[in-house]
Amino acid sequence: MERRTLLGSLGAVAIAAAAPVRAQSTAGAMDAPAGKYVLDRTHASLTWRISHFGLSSYTARFTRFDSTLEFNPADLTKCSARTVIDIGSVETDYAQQSSKGDFNADLRGEKFFNVAKFREATWRSTSVQVVEGNRLRIPGELTLLGVSAPVTLDATLNGAVKSRPITKLPTVGFSARGTIDRRVFGMLTPPPASTPASGIGAMVEIIIEAEFILPA
Repeated sequence: MERRTLLGSLGAVAIAAAAPVRAQSTAGAMDAPAGKYVLDRTHASLTWRISHFGLSSYTARFTRFDSTLEFNPADLTKCSARTVIDIGSVETDYAQQSSKGDFNADLRGEKFFNVAKFREATWRSTSVQVVEGNRLRIPGELTLLGVSAPVTLDATLNGAVKSRPITKLPTVGFSARGTIDRRVFGMLTPPPASTPASGIGAMVEIIIEAEFILPA
């Protein structure tokens, strides 16, 4: 993995699901009440993957982010979410690449995420669409490196319980994925590959796992 590898990231992502939007339906009963939920940071992850010469998907993560969820179990289309990501928390699995130095520091630098100027990225939903059962499509807007662009997450509502074990708090759990084109946000180092095998990809996959709790 070269030092000049770029990820291109994000909260999570311009992908349009192929399935048509259908009338609202949900898989199973939802016991969690309506309300403003906050992210349970101990049960949440935000990772990204990008093609590396067509040989593998280089994977890393952001370790500091926060999110709120306005949850309406009676009508999921009335739900909304907002996420703030501390871009300086980018973390790779192998930051020290022999004599090449600290790759995490490189990613925080001016040629990549430019954390000194753009510390945070934000994503907010603009609507929620029920595709089928517990599958959702969540269009939104991502702001990264000072650029705002439409993004969409394909999400699964894993569960919504009135009382989670141990905490005894109402909890809602989601899994979500999306894909963004780093070129849209001006992330052009290194130049996007013309083919998967010729370099670092332009498209970045975002993978989210999150539980939200309703504070007591």
